[in-house]
Amino acid sequence: MKEILKDAGLTKNETLVYLTLLKLSKAKASEIIKDAKISSGKIYETLDKLIEKGLVKIVIENGVKTFIANNPKTILTYLKEKEKKLQEQEKQLEKIIPNLQDLMKLKKETETVSLIKGYRGVSSIVYEALKTGKEIKIMGVTSSKSIKFNNFWKNWHRKRISLKKECKILFSDYKTEYWKFFKKLKHTEVKESLTITPSAILMIDNNTFIFTYKKELTCIQILSKDISESFHSMFDSLWKIGKKHIL
Repeated sequence: MKEILKDAGLTKNETLVYLTLLKLSKAKASEIIKDAKISSGKIYETLDKLIEKGLVKIVIENGVKTFIANNPKTILTYLKEKEKKLQEQEKQLEKIIPNLQDLMKLKKETETVSLIKGYRGVSSIVYEALKTGKEIKIMGVTSSKSIKFNNFWKNWHRKRISLKKECKILFSDYKTEYWKFFKKLKHTEVKESLTITPSAILMIDNNTFIFTYKKELTCIQILSKDISESFHSMFDSLWKIGKKHIL
């Protein structure tokens, strides 16, 4: 029951106080503190919030302030009002989404360097970049990563192929199962450059992503036109001398 009330929007203290008042019918603040076992410093703040939500009312008897819980059905009324307010807020947010997106575009034009750790963070940025990306190049790809890292990138490339986006990949090894997977992919051209093994580097337009795979997936994201052009130029030079082994 407590969890349901919390899910409805009541805090832990509000839930304890409300249930206590339902049980006691009416009570003074000191009685509520004793029964609900909450801090005396929080009681009036909690009661005020419950009153705002329409779940509690105040009664003055012989100059003494007491509190009474309203009919539990008022919780439904509170939830409906809360839902109505959320719908209004959603409509207001929908109106300003274009403005927020414009701000995001402005941000993208600014050079930034970010360090992102973990699957959730890295997944978010590389999939987001894929949505709008046009020129995609990758170098320093190896097969020695753990299976979970390799599967992460296999899924990313499956998404890329579903979007019919071309990609050039420079492997630092070849004739492995991981290498064979990419050799079979549509919209994908693979070459091998075995003389150097740089960090895995993904270039998507003006975004440059540098990856490490030790304890967790970690990425340095550089958003810079000049730096991106430098990495693209490096890739193009290596691509010219790269070998294209037959599957």
